[in-house]
Amino acid sequence: MAALSTGIASISTGCLGVSSSNSFDLVIYSGTPAGILAAIAAARRGARVAIIEPTRHLGGILTSGLGVTDAITISDIGGLARQFYLDLGTYYGKPAGTLQLEFEPHAAEAIFKNYVNSSNITVYFNRNVSAARTVNTLIKNIELDDGSIITATLWIDASYEGDLMAVAGASYTVGRESSGEYGENKAGWGASQQQIDISPYLGNGALIPGVNTAPAESMGQADSKIMAYTFRCCLTTTESNKMPFIQPAGYNPDRYQGLSDYLKAANSPTSNQIVVMQPTVNDKYCLLANDLIPFSTDYVGGAWSYPNSSPTQRHAILQDHYNYVAGFLYFVSSDPSVPSEIRNTVQQFGLPLDEFTDNQHWPWQMYVREARRLLGETVLTQADVSTHSTQPDSIGLGNWGIDSHLCDAFAASSSIKLDGYFFTVKYSYQIPYRCLLPKASQVSNLAVTCCPSSTHIGFSSLRVEPVFMTLGHAAGIAASLALDTGTGFGEVGISQLQAALLQDGAIFSIK
Repeated sequence: MAALSTGIASISTGCLGVSSSNSFDLVIYSGTPAGILAAIAAARRGARVAIIEPTRHLGGILTSGLGVTDAITISDIGGLARQFYLDLGTYYGKPAGTLQLEFEPHAAEAIFKNYVNSSNITVYFNRNVSAARTVNTLIKNIELDDGSIITATLWIDASYEGDLMAVAGASYTVGRESSGEYGENKAGWGASQQQIDISPYLGNGALIPGVNTAPAESMGQADSKIMAYTFRCCLTTTESNKMPFIQPAGYNPDRYQGLSDYLKAANSPTSNQIVVMQPTVNDKYCLLANDLIPFSTDYVGGAWSYPNSSPTQRHAILQDHYNYVAGFLYFVSSDPSVPSEIRNTVQQFGLPLDEFTDNQHWPWQMYVREARRLLGETVLTQADVSTHSTQPDSIGLGNWGIDSHLCDAFAASSSIKLDGYFFTVKYSYQIPYRCLLPKASQVSNLAVTCCPSSTHIGFSSLRVEPVFMTLGHAAGIAASLALDTGTGFGEVGISQLQAALLQDGAIFSIK
């Protein structure tokens, strides 16, 4: 199979919208759902807005296979984020006022495209930021990887990676803090560990692929490990609309020896023990890993270097993740070491022929669960997201549990230890505007939506798309207010911002 043209790779250039120059009031880096809602929030209030999208498609992970909504209390979703789910209901012909929480990738993309086109927003596709020119604390312009220069008064970094904030000089972190840094009992190495009682070694004494050597770390120590990435593939069982799972280039069944050993040791294993197909609509399913094992579609340890890597290095990591996930699906549907019940179940599924038609029916973007995190004016911690915390500058509500996928799998004599997974019960909590802002002494005309200022534990709750969209909406309104007064993001009046958000139906008070 040919190398994927997903994510980092540049396939074609061009832009939507009309602009007489490369100068704008507001430029948003990355057309994620948060970036799109930020763009339309500002554009509808009169700002000249551009989106710079590193891939050739808008919509981030919601148009790349994540067709289920990660929210526990749906009534906590307000503003433009809620409007998106209402518009999905309209798209599927549901009664007026219906929130559609499960959807197909192409449906989400159609709605996002309509938002952008109807708001006269310029979109540059297949461009990566390579440098930023700053004067004092202001980003004046940025250079893209094609050599073009983009100028703006204000900027929003809506990327999952935090690339713009990094080149602009904002402080950030990657990985897990120590338990002592912010007083978090779930932080650092070893705070949440499980064990799988199978040997971590092959017959020749080498480690099973996907299992690392035991780290020389102490309980609660900080490290640079991050949550596992994957592809949230869209699947179907409709025979006339599916492509069977195929063997990717370089496929080696030995890569899945750990899964084979795990299945042999299990008591009458089923497919749900290794992977879950979450139903959405029209016989489509969203592929989900079993979070509790390192032998599912989450590629544990495969992306540790991704956040600070170059575009070329990232594309290699992305390709490796494709090979792993595509190989996994082929393995569990065809390998004789997999119990026939599981093989037969997985063989019922395939890639939908009507999704990702320009990318071999594979998602355009990898699921980047966690990359850089801003270190800004305030840092959201475990204490903030594990109680009904209130904030004077609240711009929205979070309610997802503290949800960290595995960060590591390593050998421990005759077993495999897993580190980093946990999911706690939810609390509705207020999200402060300050967590979007870099330190004022560093960058004053930038807001950050998908890498907000938070610890690994705090981010493990913030990291879901309804929250990102909420933060994007708030950042877009804040940008329009700052443009009106000729100030930076930090000088925006909170009461003014909250009043404007309320007019758009935002929800930021805990009931």
